[in-house]
Amino acid sequence: MIILNIIENSVSNEIVIKNSRFICYLYNVESEDDVKKYLNDISIKHKDSTHVTYAYRLLNKQKYFDDGEPGGTAGAPIMEVILKNDLVNVLAVVVRYFGGIKLGAGGLIRAYSKAVKEALILTNIKLYEIYNLYEIKANYENLKLLNNMTSKYKIKSKDFSDDIVYVIEVKNEDDDVLETFKNTSLNVKKTIKI
Repeated sequence: MIILNIIENSVSNEIVIKNSRFICYLYNVESEDDVKKYLNDISIKHKDSTHVTYAYRLLNKQKYFDDGEPGGTAGAPIMEVILKNDLVNVLAVVVRYFGGIKLGAGGLIRAYSKAVKEALILTNIKLYEIYNLYEIKANYENLKLLNNMTSKYKIKSKDFSDDIVYVIEVKNEDDDVLETFKNTSLNVKKTIKI
């Protein structure tokens, strides 16, 4: 079983190495649109910086970028910290203001890694849990049955129109919905996994 983690809150932290400033920003992201928005915001905020490097990992994609630093000395070490911590849905951006002293490839790798590691200390890391969503449909005669059957689940929404439709959320590892509702008159449909 693969264990994945997420960061609970966004943080930023700055370290200085041989007069160069390395400012790390960590964000919890759900999509590439989130990534683009944060990168755009940082690029505007730090338009006078020397480099804006980053790495991100979503459930279905991961990418890193060196922004002019020698290949593999910025984005790759950032990604390595993300992978070693089994993080997902995370964007790590490290902004560098050059301080006049060259660090060399090894020094850059250590600096970018350290910037992310120290920022991670400031946030909470928690287990990434997968949830399944189910749409449960009933007619009004079965409202009591519907309420009884869904009482142990987290109800995300209720819709009362021609039929009654509840959407419930269930942790993937606790998912017994199809079995629980198998012999009832309620119509159950799995919608998505989040």
